[in-house]
Amino acid sequence: MEIKLTWRYCLAFMAFVFVFGQLHEMAHMLTGYLICGASGIQLDFNLIRPICAACESNPYTYLAGIAGPLFSYLMMWTGYFILRSANTKRYNLGFVLILGNLAFARIFTAGMGGGDERGVLTYLFNHQSLLLIKVINFLLVFALAFPPIYMAYKKLVNKNKLLITTGFCTIPLCIMMPYEFMLLGEVLKAGFLAKRHLLGVADLIYLHTAIMGMIVLFFRETLFKAYTKSIT
Repeated sequence: MEIKLTWRYCLAFMAFVFVFGQLHEMAHMLTGYLICGASGIQLDFNLIRPICAACESNPYTYLAGIAGPLFSYLMMWTGYFILRSANTKRYNLGFVLILGNLAFARIFTAGMGGGDERGVLTYLFNHQSLLLIKVINFLLVFALAFPPIYMAYKKLVNKNKLLITTGFCTIPLCIMMPYEFMLLGEVLKAGFLAKRHLLGVADLIYLHTAIMGMIVLFFRETLFKAYTKSIT
């Protein structure tokens, strides 16, 4: 598998990251709605409260916490098995499904002692020490997220493939922080399209996700096109 590093590819890849990042959040929100019968709230592009205040004592609220990571891991491992298959025409899709769902970010966040997974483990094993929960959380997340990353690296035939893989793991995080979490977060705080008409998610977030989705569709051939040079 060879990745053609053009501005079109990088733009489409980043748009994919934004779309699937929001689908991750929607998995939280939709599960919370199914548990409570009422919407939680997505505060901005990063912070959510998937469970409404009236349902905080519900014993199944942890399912809303695990729904986002479950969606992301499902996408990553779909990419992993695509790359393991003999159908090389889908390898670029597999690469995007793995790194576009921020597999490295899950490891990094767990290494910092955070993440959705840690919250769920804390809820399920609330009598255990926080340090033990953090260690278990990191080992679990690493076991789930690293094999797809390694498979994506292994299938690349680009020169400097370690640098390319590292870049696709880290650069999206460097873009998301100032653009989505800070800039668009401030726009949302200012009240622009801040009303929440569906599942507690602001109209601005839906609009942004739709625009990013259109970019992915417009550049889908660039993003998912397979090249003949590949490795097994």
